[in-house]
Amino acid sequence: METAALLFETELLVAGLCLLAGLSLFMYWRQRHQYMALHRLQARLGRERATREQAEQALADTRRQVCHLSASQQSLRDAERRRIARDLHDDLGQHLLTLGLELRALGASQPALGEIVDRIDGHVQHTLRAMRCVVRDLQPEALENGLEAAVNGQLAQFSRLSGIPCQLDARPDAFTAAQDCRDAGVDKMVYRILQESLSNIARHAHATQVSVAIARAAGRLDLTVQDNGVGCQQSPQPADRTGASTGLRGIAERVAEAGGRFDVASAPGQGTALTMSLPLTTLH
Repeated sequence: METAALLFETELLVAGLCLLAGLSLFMYWRQRHQYMALHRLQARLGRERATREQAEQALADTRRQVCHLSASQQSLRDAERRRIARDLHDDLGQHLLTLGLELRALGASQPALGEIVDRIDGHVQHTLRAMRCVVRDLQPEALENGLEAAVNGQLAQFSRLSGIPCQLDARPDAFTAAQDCRDAGVDKMVYRILQESLSNIARHAHATQVSVAIARAAGRLDLTVQDNGVGCQQSPQPADRTGASTGLRGIAERVAEAGGRFDVASAPGQGTALTMSLPLTTLH
């Protein structure tokens, strides 16, 4: 009887040990399976991370190449502008000035033609002034004293000529932001875009208030020009030949060439807000 009980206990012990061994093997297999699955997941995440980093680097390289190409094109355009401005000033300007002097001499020698000569001379002087304005636009002297002075001068001139109050919201570092990218013409681009934006407002918006905001954030320079004018129903389509849409297309093209972003927010009777974001760090 004792032998049977001992044998039964032995069998139970062996069964327990076998069960424990089976559980241990199962736990080991499960942990190993989880470890292998985790290892495969980590390897997959590592590959995806490396692929994403390569894609981001390729995108950054492409952006830099596009910006450098745009900067080179802008430099060529600026050089061509300077050449045209110089030719207008030195050649056409001198011819108009000589023509004016000849007309005055003719009027002095032929008093009977005085009235006609005065009218022609008035047209010549008007043409000379218009030519000088074109020369200034081709080669802005305002930027010689920096972007901040140019912006303040442009806003003051706009308010004086249009009678529309204009408010500027900008921290000092917004104007030093373009210094790192001066070779790429960021400050000139901001000035030109502001110039065109204010021109559109003066001609089409019928606004009574204009606000301009310039800010630097996350490697970009943001410019917002907002008015409280008549607004428009939607962004102009290419087929739209109005002066306003032509100006907006010109602004959009300038921003796109610099690798930036251009947005128009407008509604009838609620004014228009033009927002431009130009990259800075990618132009280095």
